[in-house]
Amino acid sequence: MPPKGDTKGKPTGSTDQYHHYIPRFILRRYQVGPARPKAERQRLFRRTGIDPEYVYYWDVAKNTLELRSIGQVYGVRNLYQDCKNTDNVNAAERKLSVLEHKAAMVISDLHAALPTGRFSVKRRPLEDLRKFLYVMHYRSSRLVDVYFDENHPDNVPMRPWIIHCKKTHGFKSPAEMWLHMLNYYLDNSHSQLMTHAAGITDKYGMGGVMGFMLPDNQVPPEIEHFPAISYQTNCGGHYTCIWQAADEEEFVLTHNGFGLWEGRVDGQPYVHRIFIISPRVIIVLRSVVLTIKDFTEKMAPSIQSSLLEIENGPPTCRRTQEFPDRDTVTAMENYRSSKQADGDVFTFNIKKLTVTQTMEVNSVLLDNVRKDGSVTFVSKTNMLRTARTFSGVLYHVFCNPRIFGLLNLLQDDLKSENASGIDAMKVVHFELFGLLLDASTGNRTFASAYERARKVLAVIVDQIHFSSVFASEIEERVGTVCARFLSNCDGDKLPPYVSWIETLPLETSTALFPFVFAVMEGSGFARAPSTSPLDVIQDEAVVLTFLEHVSVNVDGWYKLMTNDAGAALILSQLFEEGTTPDDVMMTLVTHVAASPQKCNSHYERACVLHRAICVSGPMRNKLTMYCSSSIAAIVTGLSLIIPSNKRSEQPNARLSNRLSQAHWLQLVQMIKDSMGQGEVSFTSGRGELPSSDIRHMADDVIVVGVLLWMAKERSDFLDNFCRPRKILLVKKEAK
Repeated sequence: MPPKGDTKGKPTGSTDQYHHYIPRFILRRYQVGPARPKAERQRLFRRTGIDPEYVYYWDVAKNTLELRSIGQVYGVRNLYQDCKNTDNVNAAERKLSVLEHKAAMVISDLHAALPTGRFSVKRRPLEDLRKFLYVMHYRSSRLVDVYFDENHPDNVPMRPWIIHCKKTHGFKSPAEMWLHMLNYYLDNSHSQLMTHAAGITDKYGMGGVMGFMLPDNQVPPEIEHFPAISYQTNCGGHYTCIWQAADEEEFVLTHNGFGLWEGRVDGQPYVHRIFIISPRVIIVLRSVVLTIKDFTEKMAPSIQSSLLEIENGPPTCRRTQEFPDRDTVTAMENYRSSKQADGDVFTFNIKKLTVTQTMEVNSVLLDNVRKDGSVTFVSKTNMLRTARTFSGVLYHVFCNPRIFGLLNLLQDDLKSENASGIDAMKVVHFELFGLLLDASTGNRTFASAYERARKVLAVIVDQIHFSSVFASEIEERVGTVCARFLSNCDGDKLPPYVSWIETLPLETSTALFPFVFAVMEGSGFARAPSTSPLDVIQDEAVVLTFLEHVSVNVDGWYKLMTNDAGAALILSQLFEEGTTPDDVMMTLVTHVAASPQKCNSHYERACVLHRAICVSGPMRNKLTMYCSSSIAAIVTGLSLIIPSNKRSEQPNARLSNRLSQAHWLQLVQMIKDSMGQGEVSFTSGRGELPSSDIRHMADDVIVVGVLLWMAKERSDFLDNFCRPRKILLVKKEAK
């Protein structure tokens, strides 16, 4: 490492500077208007005092969309201001400018090669590019005060090494040490850094180096070049990919879009690092483990990434001589740093993305926009299409709900600038437009409203990465009502596993929509005020979208099934036979019936069966329909008999796991008495525990469902019954 106090390139005058964390040469590719040569830019600035370079800039926190000077965006003033005690806080910036120039030349050559679909570059320029990308990540202002803070919880394994390094070099703060290491990265070539890391790996072994990062281990203080390991992990552990946006699409630039991590392996950020270098091109560093078939097959369940389906392998390498045998990592790096390796040529197949894949990348970027972040783009029309598509997916809206602010700003701007000049076909989904037109005019008929709504949703889902105001409004309207309806439903979340039936009998379809509309209206939903065919179709599509969201939440589906006595019969018809886990449920019911000794009371057995039969998500089984509809019918009647008041509502209440047989029988009798003399007949409470009669068990399940409703909706009444009898039935859990 260079000694502390290196004064080479010491600047004169003020040290007040604006340091870009996204390089200006990248920002210029997003410039509004024609790019100007450097001499012309300087001449204009001298004449007017105004920076002639601007980009569109959406400020998320302020929700403003405006033109801002490139010189005043995506940077931080006086990045090194906490390093006042160092001899020269700007020397690193001067060194970085040299490296940046080299990287800019490679990126310029890359753009020139786009029409060919292939890009070839020699080893040293490619190493300069990779080093530049790493240094820009390391140079992030967010890392200055924490990267070498020995008291930071993430630095526990490095604490002895950090303390030793600070003492050796006389550093007074983590920021001083951070700047010293930045100079270390800049003063050494890529090959030197990799060779330093190789020496550590050869000495301690790969397992030993990886073990240094575990909380129970510690980095030996005497390792001089330990930061080289971080460099090696980034540059050696990931290969370079070049992705090009689909025609007439563009990559958006976000405040963290120059080095954003994407994807996890076993919970750790590992899979991709994204660098936006222009509206047309991104550089993606992809983990080399994805090239190892055995690893990916073994670790498939723990690999999470939105970009895995974009297939792209490493570049090919044409070497000037045979790659030598290597017994150590150092030997391999010695070849790579040799004069002979200077002539090695790497050739990349530039991956031209589809519209859908381009949107996947943009979705990753927009998902990670912070509330104090920003977004830049070239075309307002393209950005409007991207924002509409992004906001049409509920998950994305949860990640970045402020996207609607940008969407509205863009719509207003485009209308005011030249509404008639907007190419409407760029912001409308062709197939969906045709389907809606035919359905609205009667040119296409359907067996039922359900079938029509499913056809509409099928088009939207299949082509999700095309924009449509109609589609984005569906998710926007469903989002709020779903959140309210599921606010007290914290049960298991299911993957979408059922197959929805394509059409329903007219009678069932006619009953479905009024029922679901009533449920949704109870959670604040408002149907379209107009009765135009298009609004009616959208309302119907909203209903089916709502049902799809609720179906993956077992508590939510139970709440829906027990909302009305006729709900279970209707909802059970929405799924294709064989796609709901009815057989698994019945196997469990049979097992519980055959193993009464495992339960201490009818109550405990009834709780197990209640969850299996009623609270397991969508079912077609008649037993599920019988129990759910019976619970719904009874609680509807009880809600009229027993007055409701706010003090009685305890939506987070849950039933206890255990209850004695004597207390269970008292509760059964209370339910019977509450229902009136002889109005409903129950078998519950009869016989001994070993009984395996299905009707008996089903009635037990119904009683548990009614008790659960009372615990949530009539807690005062239930408490007045249980307290004097010392029945510990209800447990209240904070959500």
